Amino acid sequence: MNKSEILAGLKDSDQRVISWFAEIPTNTFFQRKGEVWSASDNLDHLIKSHKPIVMALKLPKFILRAMFGSANQPSRSYEAICGVYKDTLAAGGVASGRYLPDWQSSEKPEVAKTKLLNQFSKVSAGLASVVETWSEADLDGCLLPHPLIGKLTIREMLYFTIYHNLRHASPEGD
Repeated sequence: MNKSEILAGLKDSDQRVISWFAEIPTNTFFQRKGEVWSASDNLDHLIKSHKPIVMALKLPKFILRAMFGSANQPSRSYEAICGVYKDTLAAGGVASGRYLPDWQSSEKPEVAKTKLLNQFSKVSAGLASVVETWSEADLDGCLLPHPLIGKLTIREMLYFTIYHNLRHASPEGD
């Protein structure tokens, strides 16, 4: 995908996330089923997954290269990144640390749900906005670490983000 296609994919997946979670009845939005995350947990996880990418993409590119290195091979395809991530999950990979949901609110459930949806909307719009400032070449030249699948080019991280959004905003989680 070129940058325009990535941006369209991000915006589409973001809208699908918002629509998916908005349609979940508020009375079940915050309910866990055993160890399975609630809808609010999934949305909180997506917010936490987007924020570090937004912050990183706002840094000067030379800082990113100094911190994480430069790519020494071409970016893999969307399908390849999805495959690597699926394989990692199948091998037991799970979210951990700062990516685990822990959002709580003392507000009425309707207000809390709206706030979470607004937070996701804001952070996803921020990601799309900062991606606009990147060149095609820089999407393939800079690296970012992914906590489960290692260093990815920015393009690959954006592919991951699209897939990750869709994975969390579906009945099967895939």
